[in-house]
Amino acid sequence: MAFFQVSNIITTTGFGYGDITNWPLFSQFILLFLMGIGGSAGSTAGGLKVIRGLILTKIAKNQILSILSPHRVLTLHVNKTVIDKDTQHKILKYFAIYMMIILSLIFIVSLDSNDFLVVTSAVFSCFNNIGPILGTTSSFSIFSPISKILLSFAMIAGRLEIYPILLLFMKRTWSKR
Repeated sequence: MAFFQVSNIITTTGFGYGDITNWPLFSQFILLFLMGIGGSAGSTAGGLKVIRGLILTKIAKNQILSILSPHRVLTLHVNKTVIDKDTQHKILKYFAIYMMIILSLIFIVSLDSNDFLVVTSAVFSCFNNIGPILGTTSSFSIFSPISKILLSFAMIAGRLEIYPILLLFMKRTWSKR
């Protein structure tokens, strides 16, 4: 059953099987983490995407290594391709915006429910277009209409990526040139 859940979440298939609330807390955390990673680059899956997660991990590793030996020159490689500083900064900005949206949604939707796992997994599920939510319920019926609207917005933002949605809120987009 664990393999099915993990492969379902990574591929964003949308199936939910069984109640995982009896699973160890660490296993539930791993499922939430996988919900955040999402699919591969170029796929319609939501989430950070695997390549961004890989680059973020390598950025963190390089930062730790540069603290340990400050005079060392480090370059970031993915498949023998150098990832320049500009691309690294763009990925870090994307991650910061992603986390701000996720944390804001968790905060707002948590006003409806007192079950942290249900709220967190509902936000991750909607924003990353995963499908099932974790916890004691497998339905969104426990949420208020306002939370459902926010979660619906999260689904759209997750499917289209963050930047096109942010463009809608920029004055420059709507002004006549």
